[in-house]
Order: sequence, then structure tokens, then C-alpha cells
Amino acid sequence: MSWRAVVAVILLIGGGVLELIAVLGICVMRDAYDRLHYVGLAGFGALIIGLAVLIRESFSLIGDKALLVGVILVLTGPILVQTTARSLLIRELGDWRTKARQEEP
Repeated sequence: MSWRAVVAVILLIGGGVLELIAVLGICVMRDAYDRLHYVGLAGFGALIIGLAVLIRESFSLIGDKALLVGVILVLTGPILVQTTARSLLIRELGDWRTKARQEEP
């Protein structure tokens, strides 16, 4: 085995372990607010898997797309968490912006 294959397998196992931890965390947490914390972990797991594919396949169409998917998941994860948390708050409390305007002196 070449050194690239060894590094790719190590990264693939590491990314798979992070994804497994994220899935188990989502299954164990009680409410949606607690589950939102695991989106970042899942994104970084995907990024590490994308790096494993990039190291194995080098900079080719497959490697570039795998890395791009991982980067997009890491960058859009916080946006997804923010919009989901805001949607949950609006669903529970109603439109909080109108209440804040009514309380202003």
C-alpha cells in the first residue's frame, strides 16, 4: 500500500467516526435545540471524508467535487442551524419582533 492509501483510509475512518458520533448524538438528544449542536460535527466529518477522497484520487474531478461538498457543508451548517433555531422560536413564541416593538417605550 502506498502512503496515500494509508492516509486516505485513516481519514476515512476518522470522518466515519465523526459522522457516527453525530448520528448517535442526534438520536440521544431530547429536543430539537440540543440536536442542532451536532450539525457542525456532521459537516466536519463530511469534510474529512472529502479530504480522504481528495488524497486518494488527487486533484481530479472526483477529488475536487468531494472537497467542495465537504467545504459547502461546513460553511452552510451554521446558516442551517441559525434558521432552524429561529423557526423553532417563532413556532413556539409567535413573531417575537412584533412583541419587541410593542414593549419599546
